[in-house]
Amino acid sequence: MKVKEIANFLNAIKVIGDDNTEVSTLSSIENIVENSVFCVSNDKYLDFAIKSKANALIIKEQLSENIKEDNNNKVFIIHKNPKEAFIKLLYFMFEDKKYSLGTIKDSAFISDSAILDKDIYIADNVYIGNNVKIKKGTIIEANTFIGDNVYIGENCKIYANVSIQDDSIINNNVIIGSGTVIGNDGFGFFEVDGKQVKIPQRGNVIIEDDVEIGANVCIDRATLGSTIIRSGVKIDNLVQIAHNCDIGEHSIIVSQVGIAGSSKIGHHCILAGQVGLADHVTLGDRVILGGQSGVMSNVSIASNSTMLGSPAEDINKEMIKLISAKKLPELIDFIEKKFEVKFKRK
Repeated sequence: MKVKEIANFLNAIKVIGDDNTEVSTLSSIENIVENSVFCVSNDKYLDFAIKSKANALIIKEQLSENIKEDNNNKVFIIHKNPKEAFIKLLYFMFEDKKYSLGTIKDSAFISDSAILDKDIYIADNVYIGNNVKIKKGTIIEANTFIGDNVYIGENCKIYANVSIQDDSIINNNVIIGSGTVIGNDGFGFFEVDGKQVKIPQRGNVIIEDDVEIGANVCIDRATLGSTIIRSGVKIDNLVQIAHNCDIGEHSIIVSQVGIAGSSKIGHHCILAGQVGLADHVTLGDRVILGGQSGVMSNVSIASNSTMLGSPAEDINKEMIKLISAKKLPELIDFIEKKFEVKFKRK
């Protein structure tokens, strides 16, 4: 593509340099190659980028004032948000073309009562149950199971070996990674005469628009009602979300997080790796839980809190604890010398 075509596609503010310059790929900071576009998302990398092999640089308007005549023949695409522009260009230049919409492989099993739009892709060995509805633009990879009464909206991508159980609702633009299970029975039991008796799980899972779910994630159906993953939520690999949970809009849940039943998470929350939430926990909006934090049962955490530790506390208090713990050996030595006492070391 020529730089002027890229600039038009990105709605750039302007181009400085020869806009007829041709580029064929994008470059990352780790490997900048010739005939490429590079995004300067951090001001400190401008000089580095100018000296690199890249032909064109996407920069923000404020940086254009720093461009000198000696710019190594670079072309500059001026954009209000270079990172956003780069992501848009990444989608455009590397669009996945291996799926031909309108294709249903012969080895797929599709119930006679299923209603499928024409412009979808169904791979080998996919199972589609009774009364399933799948809308246009959706791609379903090999060996995926879709149970009865499932709804899947437009432009979804379901990777291989996914299991979507009965009555699940998947809205538009949802991505589900390989090996993920949506709508398995929730983990509910009670004791009768010394034995664990299963509580029937008769609800479903609802996944709203623009949700991305990684590989090997488990989201359990509700006992009654719905487990809900709201719009824009991003879930990493290896996450467990139990029955009747409600995950707020645009929250981020990182790998190996476990969320027990009936917990409610506000919008724009961040749960870092290996966070654990007990049942019936409530998080306000924009709560951040640091890695390996643990939140106990029936706890409510106020909006805009940043917490760490197990049990989770305000991050400032927890950091003081961690720093103090490192100082304990010095403190013990000081006390022993000062007061001529001896602590047991074993």
